[in-house]
Amino acid sequence: MKITDVKIQCFTVPMMPWRVATYGPTQEVTLITITTDEGIEGYATARAQAGTSGRVFGEYLTGWVKRAIVGKDPMAREEIWQALWLQVSRLNLPIFALSCTDVALWDIAGKALQTPVYQLLGHCRTKMRAYASSAHMHRPEEYVEDAVAMKAAGYTAYKLHGPATADGDVACCRAVRKAVGDDFVLMTDPVGHYNHREALWVGEVMEELGFYWYEEPLPDYDVGGYIELCRMLKIPVLAGEVTSGGLFDAADWVSRGAVDALRADVYWKGGITGVMKMARLCEAFGINIEIHHAATPLMNWANLACECAIANTDFFEVMVPLSAFDYGLQQYANIDKEGFVHVSDRPGTGADLDWDYINAHTTYKV
Repeated sequence: MKITDVKIQCFTVPMMPWRVATYGPTQEVTLITITTDEGIEGYATARAQAGTSGRVFGEYLTGWVKRAIVGKDPMAREEIWQALWLQVSRLNLPIFALSCTDVALWDIAGKALQTPVYQLLGHCRTKMRAYASSAHMHRPEEYVEDAVAMKAAGYTAYKLHGPATADGDVACCRAVRKAVGDDFVLMTDPVGHYNHREALWVGEVMEELGFYWYEEPLPDYDVGGYIELCRMLKIPVLAGEVTSGGLFDAADWVSRGAVDALRADVYWKGGITGVMKMARLCEAFGINIEIHHAATPLMNWANLACECAIANTDFFEVMVPLSAFDYGLQQYANIDKEGFVHVSDRPGTGADLDWDYINAHTTYKV
């Protein structure tokens, strides 16, 4: 089997609610299709940066990536991953181009072998406990209303993306803990907005409130600050979500004790191959890798395949409101009545495209 083509199709989807005022009601997603001479197609998706065109990213796929992989065996994923990683690390190819290529190749492999990707990776489980990951809001009462609604909907855990000030975040977290009770799992993610003093203080409050983890309180470049924070706090500190070096950057964070659990996903970290490399690194150091939302629902199925093939992870992230994150598929990775998300038994990643939706919202195709 040989790769014969790389195609893209850009289509519009709802904008995340907190960005509508700045960027408008829609954004573009780029669907990548890798075709083979046996008629098997692999799919992946990329979300354009807010305010930019998906076509710009797509040109990396139909240019650099297409030249690199057409004629290759799609089963040679590691060979292709290494070749594209060199372009990422030395020639400024976006990591997302490698990520999408890799996910599409795993999709091809699963379809060719009539096997779900999670089984190709090594079947560990078939479902993951999920948490609802909040929108960015402002007032404690907004988070309380949202968290209570998510609990009623069947989620057993909830993560706050607070107003990103130390005082504001603490007020929201206190209010939500009081509203949902002590037995409901809570996490918080201030998205790197604190200085050292604020990060330590908020972390101590999160310990007092019994939060499950404390995610990205400091900027990504502050590795020394994270080392000290991990040393001083009992609550697990998570980081590394959007650092640029993938596996190789993660090795530095993990070996230096800058995280208690690492963040990763198939979109930011070099696809399924990249995430699985990072998961094994974390396993060797006795820590978890917690997978965050992969920017689009198709890539989130690939996330779930990874999680169901490893033991050192606890939760699956579901972004809410669902209306802003569920688009372009026939089925989505959402919870059952007990708060679990079940991996697909379909061959490949399990993503079943909604071509009617995609074609109705297409803006560019090549």
